[in-house]
Amino acid sequence: MRNLLVPFLLLLLVVPATALATTAAPPPATDGTLSLREGRGVIQLNARGSITGRFANGKITITDPNPYDAYRPAVFGASKITYRNEKTTVYQGRSVRFRMIGGHFQAKVEGRGIFLSAIGRGRGQLDGAGDAAKGIFYDGVWSLNDEPYHSLPDTPTPFKLAAPGPR
Repeated sequence: MRNLLVPFLLLLLVVPATALATTAAPPPATDGTLSLREGRGVIQLNARGSITGRFANGKITITDPNPYDAYRPAVFGASKITYRNEKTTVYQGRSVRFRMIGGHFQAKVEGRGIFLSAIGRGRGQLDGAGDAAKGIFYDGVWSLNDEPYHSLPDTPTPFKLAAPGPR
């Protein structure tokens, strides 16, 4: 009887462990990513998620559709702050850093030396300031959803911040 009891108890332990090991795959990601390096021009984002970055010289206009929620933008280093209304603020200066995490934000960054990372869902537009006539040949690079980096477009180019489709 004892010889049958030990294998039976081992079987009772193995079955639940096997069931836990074969859980379903995690759901697909719904957030997209945007990365911008050394940008010169205008970048607009209307997204829910996380936006962080900095610029060497320029301005950022932030609109918070719900300014009374727990998600507040944080901007450091601005030398001039203009409050357009209760939802929109413009920050200008040199070496400005910004962070918008968790909520829904509209941000427009204009300037040079722009570094930006965004993770979330939404829409945006890029417009590089490259102009051969003015001697500006390099206006930065950008990558959407871990694609290879390529030069910022010279004309306003819309994009969708969302997870890429199946490959």
